[in-house]
Amino acid sequence: MQAYLFLSPFLVFITVLYILPAILTVIMAFTSLDSAFIWKFNGINNFRKILMDPNTPIIAWNTVKYVGITIFLTVVLDLFFAIMTTYFIRDERKGNIFKSILMIPMITPGVVYSVLWLWLLEATPNGLANKVYMALGGSEPLNWIAQYPFVIIIAATLLTSIAYGTTVFSSAVKSIPENQFRAARVDGATRIQTLVRIIVPCIKDTIATNTMLNTLSTLGVFGLIWALTGGGPGTKTTTL
Repeated sequence: MQAYLFLSPFLVFITVLYILPAILTVIMAFTSLDSAFIWKFNGINNFRKILMDPNTPIIAWNTVKYVGITIFLTVVLDLFFAIMTTYFIRDERKGNIFKSILMIPMITPGVVYSVLWLWLLEATPNGLANKVYMALGGSEPLNWIAQYPFVIIIAATLLTSIAYGTTVFSSAVKSIPENQFRAARVDGATRIQTLVRIIVPCIKDTIATNTMLNTLSTLGVFGLIWALTGGGPGTKTTTL
């Protein structure tokens, strides 16, 4: 009984903010709920509309590409930055400064973050990206968002996600007993061999968990894509 008493705040938090909204979302899927919040059950009509929509296969493929590429790059960059700042660069102060810089996109409000990207990629000569491009020899300004929409939404998502994974992986690397590294040095292992034979195997569970959580969060990304490209041009960046 005492254990449940201590767990009760957490259980209430999870129930109110996660379980109930999930149940409510499932219920809403079978209604014609609109902006006026009028509830009318319509069975599987919503699912029928999705399956009958000719754009659904394109949107599904966009989602697979977006999530797959983003998660792969996120995990690779998370590992790279975590190992660089924890194992190869032993100065913890420098590593923490770098990780603090990585945190800036993550803690920036979504609307502000999107506006910064739009300003950076402005299709006029005044856009920062175009200024750099033209200074390097470009003849005329590019419409970056129209020409490279998929690359841009992936890049924007990466910058907001690598800080969390880098911090988690850094903590995992720090938790590896120092004796294992000493034994590797005594055996004559190089740093790369230590990385492959000790660090990665020891944090594989952390990698798997972080990959799963990142996949779930990336599947739900909507605001950032909508603010940057509106799902376009056409349906090129529309995801489920």
